[in-house]
Amino acid sequence: MLWACFARALTACSDNVIILFSLSFPLLLEYAAINSMLDQINSCLDHLEEKNDHLHICLKELLESNRQTRLEFQQQSKQLNTGADVQGSQPPA
Repeated sequence: MLWACFARALTACSDNVIILFSLSFPLLLEYAAINSMLDQINSCLDHLEEKNDHLHICLKELLESNRQTRLEFQQQSKQLNTGADVQGSQPPA
């Protein structure tokens, strides 16, 4: 039905309009192809942004875990040094 209306409209048009349409149709197809490619690129960029956000969260968790481990190690090291100082200061038996 739509094509029939389109065909009637084209036959009612002058030769200049038909020529203009035939010249612009490839541009419309190219525009549609470019638009589709941009949609795909946008989708890929969204996916990369999600992965980047996830990676950022993981790295922050790793950093916090490393800080905790370093603090625990420093505390243990301090306790061992304090214990060694106490043993070293006691008179021999």
